[in-house]
Amino acid sequence: MPFFPSLPEDAGIGHLFNIKPGHREGFGKFSDAVMRDDSVFSIAERELIAAFTSALNSCDYCYGGHSAIARQHGVEEGVFDSLIDDIDMAPVDDKLKPILRFVRKLTLEPYKMVQADADAVFAAGWDEEALADAIWISARFSMMNRLSLGHGLNADPAAFEARAKAMDYGKS
Repeated sequence: MPFFPSLPEDAGIGHLFNIKPGHREGFGKFSDAVMRDDSVFSIAERELIAAFTSALNSCDYCYGGHSAIARQHGVEEGVFDSLIDDIDMAPVDDKLKPILRFVRKLTLEPYKMVQADADAVFAAGWDEEALADAIWISARFSMMNRLSLGHGLNADPAAFEARAKAMDYGKS
């Protein structure tokens, strides 16, 4: 049950804008820009980063929906558990692993970020725009995780696939 009496039991992110309607337009533009504008990362990779960030933040609501979108775009089912356990052994492209290590540290220990973290990403062949995209995705989902958890949104596994279809903008 959400923490806010005005929210329905099955409240989703969209319901939060009933409390703060002025945030809807700007938030929508921001989300579209981060998740669907031009990027070196495919939609599947962006959703992988989003779901990974949400899993690290223990946000089942966001993880459930965005891991489902990632699967809709070709990410294999078991990838997320592998990433949480050991990025180096996870079945993802080796070139993506430095990005995921960066995202993990940024999510769990942001105060420990140092130049060497960015340098490891650059050494793997990524440029500044790619790293910036990963940071924006991770930051967006850290914010979303706090909105979801702070409002007490319910993570209903039965609804993840339907929510994923509704959230996925259909762009590729």
